Amino acid sequence: MKKQKLIAMLLAAATATTLLAGCNSKPSTQTSASSGGTGTTSGDGAPAGETVTLKYDLTVSLDHPWGLAATEFKNRLEEKSGGRFQVEIYPSSTSGSEADSLAGMLVGTTSMTMTGGSFNGYAPSATLLEAPWAYDSEEDVQAMIESDVGKQIIQDFEDQKFHVLWYQLRGPRELTSNVPINTPADMTGRKMRMSGNVLHTNMWNAAGAITSSIALSETFNALSQGVVEMQENPYDMIYDNSFYEVQKYVNVTNHVYSTILNVINSDLYNSLDDEMKGWLNETSEEMQQWTNDYYYAHKDEYRQKCEEAGMIINEDVNRDAISEAMMPTIQKFLEDQGNGLLDMYEKIRELSASNN
Repeated sequence: MKKQKLIAMLLAAATATTLLAGCNSKPSTQTSASSGGTGTTSGDGAPAGETVTLKYDLTVSLDHPWGLAATEFKNRLEEKSGGRFQVEIYPSSTSGSEADSLAGMLVGTTSMTMTGGSFNGYAPSATLLEAPWAYDSEEDVQAMIESDVGKQIIQDFEDQKFHVLWYQLRGPRELTSNVPINTPADMTGRKMRMSGNVLHTNMWNAAGAITSSIALSETFNALSQGVVEMQENPYDMIYDNSFYEVQKYVNVTNHVYSTILNVINSDLYNSLDDEMKGWLNETSEEMQQWTNDYYYAHKDEYRQKCEEAGMIINEDVNRDAISEAMMPTIQKFLEDQGNGLLDMYEKIRELSASNN
């Protein structure tokens, strides 16, 4: 609970910074954050009594934990504001990919989404939200967010016009396959699906895999048709995408512990009047607590679902051998990216080591 309060204070500090920045500018703001808005105001945001509609894009279904959180957020915010906020949720990539939603936020076609490491196209430090071999537990991720590194990442989001409302923990990413994968030798020459994350692609190539960038929606068919033999994802994504039908093993690599940030367009946020900001901030603080509680109460359920669906959980993975094969590539990539990313990465690893 103490740790969660510290995190809430951190996000509140980021909010205060954004509010101070917003006092010096007067953006033109639609009273509806969706593309269907009709009225506009400047500086003080939506006139008293008007409704603001937030379009909230998700890449997952409403049954997924993120979808449940989005619905909880919608219900709380609409009730708290007496209907002055209306939240329209677009699940299952209805509005396109995560990249599409981020781009849409900047031009006003959507208002909110969830993002993490994929945000690195806007702020390179976002890569560290999915930093490989940097964390040993979810608690390590929370400690990072409280640290100076976490503060810098959140500020980098703010600088790119994305205001952070709250974060959500994710389970560790695991490698799935049809044969046990215990060492780099076991994956050498095997074809593997990747999301397009350059750092992750490079490190799996360094460990011996032959990677291909394939959309998540196309991964099941790619596995079933033998286009690729392996993929990596958290347990919830493994189960929700029915990979248990085409993959036999979950190899417990725990190579990435990541977090996802719920963000809203900063100009839209700054355009809200004080009362509406208060409702949004209060709801976001409640959601921080709600999502943490939900995650820790349910975090093992998807692993159990994968087992019940017939997958074999392989605990014999030599994580040290795999991480050692990848580490030089990881460090070189981060150094080449500049922006102090390698130093930030090493600070995260030191912080995690001190927690264990």
